[in-house]
Amino acid sequence: MKVLLISLFLILTLAQELGLGVGMKSPNIEIKNIEGKEIILDDMDKKTVLIFYRGSWCPYCMKQLQSIQKEIMPKLDKNSKVVAISVDQKIIAKKMQKKYQYTFDIVSDPKAELLLAFNIVNKLDDKLVKKYKQSYKIDIEGDSGQTHHMVAHPAVFVIKNAKITYQDIHKEYKDRTKNDDILAALE
Repeated sequence: MKVLLISLFLILTLAQELGLGVGMKSPNIEIKNIEGKEIILDDMDKKTVLIFYRGSWCPYCMKQLQSIQKEIMPKLDKNSKVVAISVDQKIIAKKMQKKYQYTFDIVSDPKAELLLAFNIVNKLDDKLVKKYKQSYKIDIEGDSGQTHHMVAHPAVFVIKNAKITYQDIHKEYKDRTKNDDILAALE
């Protein structure tokens, strides 16, 4: 009986593992940046860094994206690209890109299709969404245009030849992947 319970616990724990793992095939989903340009994940010539962030309302996300712009973008070679993804609607994402003058691609994923495909959805409960709106003037539904209350767990994936070569996911929203780790994953 004890072995059965331990086995069941292990199966349930593994089944709830966040994110696609290293070596797995990247999802074959059509992705377009906020300008409408297609982004190809299985590009044989480039390494693609996917940065999943909660939204432009998140100060930890903005700090991370600003550091990527400052510390990673100048070091990228022509065979690498950075793509930042959130559930923000295009209009919100465009304002953010303009405000911070990001030179990497921004993807608007309001229906959370990419978050679901990469298995990094963090579903906020109604009470927290209400608190964000009332106490902090953060409108999760307004920014995404959806009522699903899904945001990304902060995550970074590196994709090369349609395979995930690096993955780092954080359940704690304040934790982020170190830029040095991203640069090392690109070597």
